Amino acid sequence: MGTSGGNKGSKRALTPTWVDSPTPTPAPVPPPSTPTPVPNQPGAPGAPAQPGSAPQQPVVPAVTLPPLPAIDGAETLGPARSAFSRAASGSGGGSTRSGLGKSASRYVRAMGGSGAAAKVMAPSRRVASGLGQLANDVGTQGAAEALRPFNLESLAGSPASQVLTALTDVLCPDGGPIDEAIARSAMLETAAELAASGDVPFDALPPPALEAIFLGTIARSITAKLFNELAGGAVKLSSDTATLRSVENTLRDYIQGKVNDVFTASGRALASIPRAQIDSFVTAIYEGAFALLEAFGE
Repeated sequence: MGTSGGNKGSKRALTPTWVDSPTPTPAPVPPPSTPTPVPNQPGAPGAPAQPGSAPQQPVVPAVTLPPLPAIDGAETLGPARSAFSRAASGSGGGSTRSGLGKSASRYVRAMGGSGAAAKVMAPSRRVASGLGQLANDVGTQGAAEALRPFNLESLAGSPASQVLTALTDVLCPDGGPIDEAIARSAMLETAAELAASGDVPFDALPPPALEAIFLGTIARSITAKLFNELAGGAVKLSSDTATLRSVENTLRDYIQGKVNDVFTASGRALASIPRAQIDSFVTAIYEGAFALLEAFGE
């Protein structure tokens, strides 16, 4: 099951726009070159106070400051975690799938939108780019040459799950921070699925199978990210492992559908995308998937 852990997020400090643009201080007026003594008049600055009158206080000019910037509409993760808890516990009044979709939608809004949600998944995007480039190279150079940059060319005829496991140690070694662990977990789970569904030699994988590995890894990484952020908060979940596994699988199937929809809508085959465009294509898949999660969850 995906990694878990607490992630309370961060508070945003609001700084007034006028802090960095203070009102300029007027330049001092130089004294006349030949000052002429003038007797102090009653009431003039510097004149002795008259009997029965209080000294006048200097007048401070009023300064009008710009208004504070409005707080944006970004939510905290609280509503998303609450929706996740209700869906996972079956107390939301609807299906588990729709409840998890609602929690995913609120998560994306809390992150600041699809672009921001995709941005924080840099390690997973990097791994997906590596898989995309590998699939691209397999189509143009063959399996052995595609694996050569990773020093894995000797595994070209090995089972696909074995190759993907070895590739995991290259793209995301064990022992990294939580976001890298999420990417690693996504790849290893994809490898395990390959092993359980009738492994074939890596060099015998057709292009659609390579695309399925690519898209499955993306969907698993998003699932693990959401599960870690939402289930790791202060929510009550069943301690039954089977129940948690069912919740995670339901969430993954929901996210997998959105990832597949974005890929299909692109109208492109992974093997046909120029290698230099793989990174931007991967980012578009992540952003598009998060946009669909936000739009269709409510």
